[in-house]
Amino acid sequence: MGCHINLAWFLTLFLLLVFESAMAEPSCEMVFVSFPYCLEFLMGLYYKPSTKCCNHIKKLNTVAKQSEGNVRLLCNCIESMVREMQPLLQASRIR
Repeated sequence: MGCHINLAWFLTLFLLLVFESAMAEPSCEMVFVSFPYCLEFLMGLYYKPSTKCCNHIKKLNTVAKQSEGNVRLLCNCIESMVREMQPLLQASRIR
C-alpha cells in the first residue's frame, strides 16, 4: 500500500512539473498533445468541435497570448503537424 501511495505522489509531482515547464516555455509537444482532439472537426467529420478540443485550444490560446514569439512557434508547430495530412483540413473551420 505504501509503495502505491509513493508512486502516485511521484507521478502527480512529475506531471505538475512537466505541465508547469510546458506553460513556461511553449514547445511543439503542447500542440502535438492538444491539437489531435480537434482533427476530426477540422477535417469535416463532426459538425462542432468536442469539449476536449475546445479546452485544449483554450490552453494553447493562453500560451499564445503570452508573447508574439509564442504565437509564431505554435503556428509553426501546427503547420508542420498537418502539412502532409490526408484528408486535408477544411480551412473554413479554422478561426
